[in-house]
Amino acid sequence: MKNKLLCLLAVSCFVSTTLPLPAEETTLIVRVRSKDAKFVGTSMGGALVVVRDATTGAILAQGKTSGSTGNTKVIMREPHVRRVPLSDEKAAGFKAVVDIDEPTLVTVEVSGPLAQGQSAVKSTQQLWLLPGKHVLGDGVIVEISGFALDILTPAAHGRLKLTDDGVTIPLRANLVML
Repeated sequence: MKNKLLCLLAVSCFVSTTLPLPAEETTLIVRVRSKDAKFVGTSMGGALVVVRDATTGAILAQGKTSGSTGNTKVIMREPHVRRVPLSDEKAAGFKAVVDIDEPTLVTVEVSGPLAQGQSAVKSTQQLWLLPGKHVLGDGVIVEISGFALDILTPAAHGRLKLTDDGVTIPLRANLVML
């Protein structure tokens, strides 16, 4: 009897480890934050987010961030404390839902801001996702750096007259950190 029980236990362990597990939905919140500043939200057109399987390159989820730039007091004025969220429910983010059946190394690619195409930058970050182990709250925060530049004058469609004396171009611009 004891041998039969051990044999049955061994067979069940073997079968359970060799059968493929069904894919399980796993949620990942992705937030894009400007270096030493706030989240890239709807006011800047959001940021494009692509979540890829790092091994195969397959796209697991894609979309864009939307929402507010976040709470200025929490993000910019108060000291950051480990495990204390920087985001709230209104802060810009993208909710990716992926189906994975094993621990998966993913690459999160972000590019933006989308409303400032001439100023858009790209950044990536990798992390391991475990089936059913959701990454919520602040989620993964990918940082971008740079400036958003708007040329106010001269207008893009304007004409400049070049003379023998050269040309003086009046330039007005609006420059802000991302």
